[in-house]
Parts: sequence; C-alpha cells; structure tokens
Amino acid sequence: MFLIKVAWRNILRHKRRSLFALLTILSGVTGIILFGGFVEANYIGLRESVIRSQYGHLQIHRAGYEANHRQDPDRYRMPLEQAERVKALLESNPHVQMTSRRLEFTALLGNEKNSQAAIVRGVDPETETLINSALTIIDGTDLDEEEPEGVLLGEGLAQALNVKVGDQLSLLASTVNGVMNAVDVTVQGIFQSFAKEYDDAAMMMTLPHAQQLLNTQSVDTVVALLDETMALDAVVADVADRSRAQDLGIEWIEWHKLATFYQKVVDLYDGFFLFINLVIYVVVVFGVANTMIVTVMERTAEIGTLRAMGTHRGGIVRQFLTEGLMLAVFGAVLGVLAGIALTYSLNALEIMMPPPPGSSKGYPLRIAYVPWIWAGSVGAVALIALFATLVPAMQAARKSIVDALRYV
Repeated sequence: MFLIKVAWRNILRHKRRSLFALLTILSGVTGIILFGGFVEANYIGLRESVIRSQYGHLQIHRAGYEANHRQDPDRYRMPLEQAERVKALLESNPHVQMTSRRLEFTALLGNEKNSQAAIVRGVDPETETLINSALTIIDGTDLDEEEPEGVLLGEGLAQALNVKVGDQLSLLASTVNGVMNAVDVTVQGIFQSFAKEYDDAAMMMTLPHAQQLLNTQSVDTVVALLDETMALDAVVADVADRSRAQDLGIEWIEWHKLATFYQKVVDLYDGFFLFINLVIYVVVVFGVANTMIVTVMERTAEIGTLRAMGTHRGGIVRQFLTEGLMLAVFGAVLGVLAGIALTYSLNALEIMMPPPPGSSKGYPLRIAYVPWIWAGSVGAVALIALFATLVPAMQAARKSIVDALRYV
C-alpha cells in the first residue's frame, strides 16, 4: 500500500508527462478494442450470412456422397424413406430448429432469346425460407408450395437472361435415367445473397417440381438449422452416436468445412488484427519507456537520497515498476471504457458499409462487445509496461550513492 501511495504521488507530480503517457496508452487500447470488436462483428455477421443463405449449420448425406456424387450423383442420393428417418433423428434434438430437404443439379435455363447454365436447388419452400433468412428478395415473392412452377433466380442470373418477375422460362436437365427432360417455370422472385458469384448462377425451385424434372423421389441433402451456432459440436456428436445405433448409413459435413471463403476472410482479418496490435504495443512500449527514462534522470538526486537513507536497490526497482504499472493499468482501463463508449456510439449511428469483395450487398457497421479483448488489452499493456520500466528502474538502482547525490 505504501508503494502504491508513493507511486501515485510521483505520477501526479509530473502531470504533463503522465498525461502524455496516459493518452498514448488510452488511444492505443481504444484502437485495439474498436478494431477487435469490428473484426469480431464481421466474423459473426459473415458466419450467420453464410449459414442462413446457403449451407445451414449441418448437411446430412448418404454415406459416400461427398467422395462420389460428382461422378455418379444419382447413385448416392438419399431415398425418400432414408431422408424421412434422417429428418426425424435431427428434429428430435432440442437444438435443431428445423430441417429441409434439397435436390441439387445443373441444368440449362432459358427462353427463345437467351439461355444460361444454372445451379438448381430444389427445396421445401416452407422450411427453406426460414433457413435462408439471410437471402434478400429484391423483386417478387418467395417460393410457395401452392405455385409449384415458380422459381427464384439469383440477381446475376436474372440479368444475364434479361428476365423479370412473371416471365416464362424453360428448364432443361437430364433425368436419372439419362433422358433429357424439360419443364416450364415462371420467375416468381429475384434474390441477393452474400456472394455475388453464387447469385450469378443460382436458381431455386420447389422440391416436387425438381423431382418431377429429374424423375426421382430421392434428395441430395437434409439441411439442419440450429438455435445457436455454438451448439453445433454437441449436435454432431449426438447425430454420430444415434445414426450408428440406427444404422442409417449417412455422413455429414459442417457449414465451416463448406464455406472456404469464410475461413479465408477470418485468416485475413486475423493477420490485420495481429499487425495492428503489434504496432500499437510498440508505441506503448516506447511511450512508457520514454516517460520512465526521463523520470529516472530527473529523480537521480532523490534516488541517491533514498539509497543513503538505507533503501535497498530492490526497493528502488519496485518503486519505479509500481509507477510504470499503475500508469499503464490506469491508461488501459480508461482505454477500455473509451472503447466501450465509442462502440455504443458507432453502433447507434447505423453507418452502412460498402459491399466487401465477392459480395453483392453492403451491410451496417457493427462493433461487437468482446470482453476477452478488453481483459487481454489490459493484461498485455501491464506486461509491456513492466518490461518497458524494468530497464530504467534497474539503471536507477545501480547508480552509486555518491554520484547520484551530486547529480545536477
């Protein structure tokens, strides 16, 4: 307590220098908190957009599907009975909000003027609408079981075909028997997802109509949407145990293994965050070290007096370390508080950001509250301050009493 009281008085004794060091630490920690919160909010936003516009949390396939469906898709599709058993297994888990069946294939979509290759997804309209809640219908309406001929087109695909809501198109594909088949469809809506390249080729239609086109009752995938992403590991473990017990003959893949784009963004942002942290911490090191070096020089005579009165070298080192640590922790705590206040203010402004690379729409600026970054910043600054203060503190303790007393 005595060390803290003396350290506090010494900090207040040099107000201007202490204020400069505090502002350096405060601004650095505030920057870390704001950028860290921005990165975390982007992770969460991108993760949920990926999950709720394409992949769901978990996709269940027939065993061997992932390795072989590109060569022989029809053989590794899931029969109707197996798909119903998988849906029942998933829906019995309390974390699973809903499931949806999908049938995916490529086809030729067009009219008398234009045609384009399309990645077609046949879906259960009612549940798929909720799973794909991050999709934005920019024109028209969503799929409806009462209108089986209606389809949704990605914005880029609609532009390439030069069609609008209400236009008639023909969809040509090969059935499971290898025979070409065609159905007429009506553009019911046009959508945007988080990925422009997906919108350039994607089309959705009702599952029964897709099955009619391919002459099959099978599906490729049963997709599960969970109540929270953090529950995924527990759900996967439950599915693994119970599918083996029931001998379902299935395999599964989690959303993050499908969304390679997401992992690349995470790696990129992690690199940015690490670099910015290093730059800020280097500035903090020099700021604290400069303050303590000047303090030691100005208080050389005082150090000599303390040594002459019997204070050991360890006592001198502890005194300066306490001052540096108190200055750093106080500045870091103020930086955390400033970061929280600015986070709240910036979120309240609802600033819109431009579309990121590969995306088709902008998003509101969001900065997350990340307590582990707050605590980590305070801890890191405290350790840096100890390191930055140690060298000048040891130099002060090594001064001879005679030289220190006659220092002017």
